[in-house]
Amino acid sequence: MTLRPRHRLALLVVTALVALAASAPPSARAIPRFAARTGGDCIQCHVNPSGGGVRNSYGRNVFERAWLPMFSRTASAPPPSLDLTDEELATIEGDATASDDASPLDFSGDLTDWLAVGADLRMAYLWIRPDRGIDAGSEPSITSSFFLMESYLYLDAQVHQNVRLVLQLGPYQGFEAWALFRVNAQDDAPFNLLVKAGHFFPTFGIREASHQLFTRQEVGFGNMDRDTGVELTGYAGPFTLTAAVLNGTLTAPVLDTFGTERRTFEKAVVARLSARANWSWARLQLGGSFALNENVDQANPLFASGLSGFNPSGIAKGLNELRFGGFVTASVGPFTYLADLVVVRDNFYDLEVPTFVGYATYQELGWVVTQGLDLVATLEFMDTNVDLMGHTSTRTGLVAEFFPWPFTELRVMVRRTESDFAPTGGAWDLSLQAHVFM
Repeated sequence: MTLRPRHRLALLVVTALVALAASAPPSARAIPRFAARTGGDCIQCHVNPSGGGVRNSYGRNVFERAWLPMFSRTASAPPPSLDLTDEELATIEGDATASDDASPLDFSGDLTDWLAVGADLRMAYLWIRPDRGIDAGSEPSITSSFFLMESYLYLDAQVHQNVRLVLQLGPYQGFEAWALFRVNAQDDAPFNLLVKAGHFFPTFGIREASHQLFTRQEVGFGNMDRDTGVELTGYAGPFTLTAAVLNGTLTAPVLDTFGTERRTFEKAVVARLSARANWSWARLQLGGSFALNENVDQANPLFASGLSGFNPSGIAKGLNELRFGGFVTASVGPFTYLADLVVVRDNFYDLEVPTFVGYATYQELGWVVTQGLDLVATLEFMDTNVDLMGHTSTRTGLVAEFFPWPFTELRVMVRRTESDFAPTGGAWDLSLQAHVFM
């Protein structure tokens, strides 16, 4: 297969970033970079096996207080580990809480021995300048606005050592409610199985904190794309396997009534497998995901621009969708590299609508300048139709993340977008964010 010039450039950049990370000398921000640096899974700091949302006891009382912020007396606190016993965890939590003297308040999200509260509030100022206007000869429309990017309240109830109830409330259809059943409550067991049932975000690829990435929002895994069903997560040594049966509706619908054939059973299946390797000088994770959703009546958002010339009634007749991809995370010394690839294939029932195949990629290279200060370079690429030229977009970014105190993040991001098919061409955007979490 012959690669296009733009594809060859993306491949060269990937190779260069991998080489840079591998040549760094031996030695944490957002999901999943912390997990990549510690060599474990997101469940080390989160109740949700796939990460995100409410933090567990270690995430609330140790990582956020001691291991993350710049101005912390306990900079030597050990990284999170699934191998910690309850006694070791209690000792570390006590040390971290006692040494947190940034405020006279004895703050904790733990309301009782069995009930905890958490929250995320992310406020941003956005400035976006397209290269040109939508219409020929028109001036570009500049965006300059404050924006509430994230506002979630979490409740975590440990009703039994094997059972938890989690509730997430927020605007923009960010609602989640699910129960988590742990088959084996012993952390040191050779195998653990977790069952999650309710309304939640499907586990697929790398769950980056930014929902606007090409590998999230553009392929149907955006901030509002929750689904309802049952998900199983199994841990065995360095391997983690997640498999879910879901309605496949995503976004707002509550019941699975979509599709044109109205079959008795038409569910989506989503699965993710990862393997980790930890050495004294490096940490590596490899994984893959797939999502199969049959008999749906709307195309993937990745193909929105390419489908504009086709009859909407033909698209509404239904389609079968397959999403699959792979990911890698690597950490060497102060450097962390992440790469995620998602391929989408929509096969329409209407013969006049061709099969669409596209893909999106995300890469980042992070550098821990010092505890509490990260610099991150990002590269995104998507091709909304691999069979045609002129359907690609590239976005590069530079991010500075500062964690001055516990539960606080300040973030500055500058990005440049180049698009073959957007009417405004490329664009510059600036984001200034303040994030408070617990």
